[in-house]
Amino acid sequence: MAYSDREQKDKPDKQYLETLSPPLFLVLSILLAHGAAFAFGLEVSSARSEIAQYVVHNEQALLALRALIFGLPGLVFAWLVLRLTGKRIDREGLRTPFFAQCYLSGATAILVSLGFLGIRHPSEAATLAGTAVILGTTVWYLGVQWAWLRREATLRPLPAFALTIVAFTGSMALAGAAGALLS
Repeated sequence: MAYSDREQKDKPDKQYLETLSPPLFLVLSILLAHGAAFAFGLEVSSARSEIAQYVVHNEQALLALRALIFGLPGLVFAWLVLRLTGKRIDREGLRTPFFAQCYLSGATAILVSLGFLGIRHPSEAATLAGTAVILGTTVWYLGVQWAWLRREATLRPLPAFALTIVAFTGSMALAGAAGALLS
């Protein structure tokens, strides 16, 4: 995340010369996670509503939903940092903190998706391993967000922890609402 912040200070033609741009990294991570599920022959659960049937039977819509689910928490945390620091909340203002979030969200997308592959596998050991990966990733993700909020918004540990939990819970509720459309 600090790397992305440093790159954003460079001139636009000098940014991210050594790596993928953050949004591209996030998109490729989501594609990789989606491809892994496809490679293992895991289909999305049966859909009941018309919207759900459309999404699960349309690869582009399914990828867009994954992008929403994995990109939304980063957007929420980027918005929160701008709000806490009193900076303008617009497209330009969101660019630097959101780009920093893309690297974290991309890694999280891969790890959580691998965890779900384990959970959906019929073996009990794979299910336990998948659950452990998801829980471990969640703890890691929250720890990184907590440290990032402390640094970016110069918060003390307890307020940063509370805001991390609130922002994560809120973003998961929004993602859950999007997922509820599919039931």
